[in-house]
Amino acid sequence: MKKILAATVAASMLFTMNFTTTEAASMNKNSAAKKIVQTAGRDRLGDFAPEFARYNDDILFGEVWSRNDILSLHDRSIVTICALVGGGILDSSLKYHIHNAKNNGVTRDEMVEIVTQLGFYAGWPKAWAVFPMAKEVYGDDAAKTFENVGKKIQQTAGRKNLGDFAPEFARYNDDILFGEIWSRNNILSLHDRSIVTVSTLIGAGIFTDALKHHLANAKNNGVTKSEMIEIVTQLAFYAGWPKAWAVFPMVKEIYS
Repeated sequence: MKKILAATVAASMLFTMNFTTTEAASMNKNSAAKKIVQTAGRDRLGDFAPEFARYNDDILFGEVWSRNDILSLHDRSIVTICALVGGGILDSSLKYHIHNAKNNGVTRDEMVEIVTQLGFYAGWPKAWAVFPMAKEVYGDDAAKTFENVGKKIQQTAGRKNLGDFAPEFARYNDDILFGEIWSRNNILSLHDRSIVTVSTLIGAGIFTDALKHHLANAKNNGVTKSEMIEIVTQLAFYAGWPKAWAVFPMVKEIYS
């Protein structure tokens, strides 16, 4: 299986969600949807670009983000942050989304794992650039002590495909990316690690067999058909409509 270090292209829109951490953490996939009330579009652009403002406030947030009974706000924040970091959006909009992620129940330990994984899938410089923002946002949160390791992921694709040609890369792929990072699934679940990877690949326009493999892996890791449809729909706004159109045939094939 080929692993691709990919960058995502994403559009960032600043917004305000009036959720406390407790409220967000209490929401789960079985809870009723909570309507997201958004005014940032009209506040900032209502006079200049009223239709864009309406799409931002009433559609992206009033409808898409509000389907949080299907894809939780926790997971929607992961999708959005992966798109921004992968696309090199490392400005105040990313910091704002990190704040939102915290409010939406993404813990310090999960955020550290998300950015660490993105170091491999989106590039090391991007991970270095985002960690100061994450430290500032989560600075008062204590790291949790994990006594047990996660389920060990056994990977041999690196050595099978590149062991003779690029043995050190093969070792990093099999023993580090999967043997260590993906294996810390007691901190960031395999379900959410699949969301990180799929969101990054879609945002980058990687529609090869690598994406198809990770879509199948996401299904195996518990990402439901409804969740995947919501992931791709949300990425249509943050990464672009053509990318969503390009990936939906794969999603239909895998989840049919």
